[in-house]
Amino acid sequence: MKSLLTLVSILLVTTLSYAADIRGYYTPVGPVPSAHTVKKVRFEELLNFGCIHCNNLRKASLKLREEYADQVDFIDIPITFRGQDDSPLRLYYVAERLGKGKMVKEELFRTRFEYEVNVFDPGIINYLAKSLGLDQEYQAESRKPWVEAKLAEAERKTEQYGLTGTPTVVIEGSMKMDIGRYGSIEKFVADVPQTFADLLAKP
Repeated sequence: MKSLLTLVSILLVTTLSYAADIRGYYTPVGPVPSAHTVKKVRFEELLNFGCIHCNNLRKASLKLREEYADQVDFIDIPITFRGQDDSPLRLYYVAERLGKGKMVKEELFRTRFEYEVNVFDPGIINYLAKSLGLDQEYQAESRKPWVEAKLAEAERKTEQYGLTGTPTVVIEGSMKMDIGRYGSIEKFVADVPQTFADLLAKP
């Protein structure tokens, strides 16, 4: 029993030391990479198109995403909450495959928060698809198996990362960022490049 406790203590210290080189506030949800071993950082953001905090992060991180586009792979994973229709997610994924995901993401948030329209209404999504010139593609692709697979993967991620709200940011599939501990979304956006710098392999 004593040897088991010793082993656990050693493993705990090793884990804490292993992650100590990576700056930032986060909870490990997988093996955290060693410092300076990542060629391109994976930044997953689980979001909801009706979430005001997600909209705030979207606006605050526009420059960040542009500045670090070559070093960080920003991946948006839209989800729904109970009772919400998944049609905006389907439109987003169809648009993403066509290289228009960013445009549709912006339009969905604008529709919800500037025009105060319910983007979880399938009729509204049909209208948006048509107004954005995506009607044919949306009607043809939105129920295809590949879209269903995307939705299922998003659901799996919510369970894997223990999602309790949005936005949830997970870096490298292992570091669930504690945005609240940064004090504000703006401070998180300002400081998260430190995490990128610690992860990225040096030239």
